[in-house]
Amino acid sequence: MSRRTMLRGTIGGAGVVMGLPLLEAMFDAHGEALADGSAPPRRFVSWLTANGVLLDRFEPDQVGANWSLSEQLEPLAGVKDYVNVCTGFHNLGQVGSYIGGHVEGVTALTGHPYVLAGAGYDAGGPSIDQLVADAIGGDTPVRSMQVAVSKANTFAGSGSLGTAISFRGEPGALTALPPLSSPKQVWASLFGIFPGPDAPQDDRQVRALMVDAVRAQSEALRGRLGTQDRQRLDAHLQGVDELEHKLQALPPPCIMPEEPNEENEEPVGSELITPVTHLMAELLTYALRCDITRVASVTFLGLAGETPYTEIGVSATKHLLSHDAQYNLAAREQLHQSVVYEMTRLADFVQALRDAEDFGGANLLDSTIVYATSDCSVGWLHSISRQPVILIGTGGGHLKYPGHHHQATPNDADDPNGVATPDLPTAGNISDIALACLHAYDPSATSFGGGEALSTDPLDDLLA
Repeated sequence: MSRRTMLRGTIGGAGVVMGLPLLEAMFDAHGEALADGSAPPRRFVSWLTANGVLLDRFEPDQVGANWSLSEQLEPLAGVKDYVNVCTGFHNLGQVGSYIGGHVEGVTALTGHPYVLAGAGYDAGGPSIDQLVADAIGGDTPVRSMQVAVSKANTFAGSGSLGTAISFRGEPGALTALPPLSSPKQVWASLFGIFPGPDAPQDDRQVRALMVDAVRAQSEALRGRLGTQDRQRLDAHLQGVDELEHKLQALPPPCIMPEEPNEENEEPVGSELITPVTHLMAELLTYALRCDITRVASVTFLGLAGETPYTEIGVSATKHLLSHDAQYNLAAREQLHQSVVYEMTRLADFVQALRDAEDFGGANLLDSTIVYATSDCSVGWLHSISRQPVILIGTGGGHLKYPGHHHQATPNDADDPNGVATPDLPTAGNISDIALACLHAYDPSATSFGGGEALSTDPLDDLLA
C-alpha cells in the first residue's frame, strides 16, 4: 500500500481528504522501510516564545550527559531523555553596535542578521523550518504549516519580523509565511475541506459531517488490512472524531479590524492559551503522524509579545515583566512563573508527540526534532548573549539520546542575569546548532545562514 493513501469523500460536492497513520501494509517485509524502499519520514518543528528567561533558574548546573533539569526546565521532566539543552552560545545577529531588541533573536532561526526595512525589520534569510521543507516538504500534501498560539504582536506592521518567524526563499527575495492562530483555520488548511455550492453553509455542520464523508471508503479499506492495521485505523478515526468535538466546543473566532487577515478566539489579555495550545498540539501531531506535513513552526508568543498569562494569575504582560524584573523582585518571581508556564505549554506539545504511536514501537519524538528558543536571553538587556536553545526529539536517531546539556562557556558572571554586569559570557556560534539539526534532513548542506552569523561548522557534539 502506498504511504500516500488517503481516505477521500465528498460533502455536498466538496472534496474531503483525510490522511492515514502508518500501517503495516505500507512497510516492507522487514518493517524497516516503506514499501517503496524509502526510509520512514523525519519531521521538524520550530517553536518560539519571547522576552527571555532568568538564566540562573533556566540553565542546568551540570554539563554533559549527567545533567538535571533546572527550575524553569522542570516541566519537561516527562520527556527529559529526549531533551538536548544548548546554553552559553553566541548569537551573532547583532547589526553594528545597535541593539534593536528581540529581532536579533530570530537569527537563531535563520542564521542571518536582520535587515532594516524602513522603520521596521525584515529577516535576513530563510528560516530553518523552510530549509528543512525545501529538503522534505515535497513529499507531503502540505509543504509546511505555520501556527501561532498568542496573537499579541508588538512588532506588527514593522516589517516581516512583525508577523512571521518562517521565511522561504533567498536573501533579498524572501516570502514571509505568517502563522494561523485559529485552530479552526488550521483544521481547514490541513484537512482539505473546500465547501461547494451545495455544502452546508454553517462550518460546524461541515466539521460534523467530515468523518462520516470518509466512512464508506474506510470500510472498503478495512478489507485490505490485517487485524492490527484495522485496529489502528479504527483508533485513528475515533481520535479524529474526538478532536472534531473539541474544535466544535471552542468559542467562534472573530476578525480583529486592525489585522483583517488574522482570526482570533479571544482578545489579547483574555486568550485561551492553554486550550488553544492543546488543540494546536493535537492538530499538528495528527498532521505529522499521518504525513500530511512533516514541517511546522509554532509562534507561542511573538517578538516582545505583550501577553499576560492570566490563567496562572499573572496580570502584567511578559514583556513588561521582563523589564520590571531587573530591579523588582516581585516582578522577577512573576517572570519566573511565566517562563515555567511557557515551558509547561511546550511540554504539552512535545508530550503529545511522545504519546503518538509511530511504527515499530517508536513515537513521534523518535523521528522529530523540535527546535525551541526565545527571542533573547535576558529581557531587560535585550541580550542575545547566551540565548538558549532546547532541542527535543532525535530526528530519526540523529541527535543524542538520552540528551545532554551542551554549554559553550560557563556563566561565571558575578550576576548570572546581568543586572549589574550586562556583559554575559558567551562563546561559539548559535548557528552551529541549527546546521547540525539541518543535516538530519539535508546531509548535503554545507552551511547555514550568512554574514557574521554564517555557520559552516555543525555542532557535532549534538549528534548521536
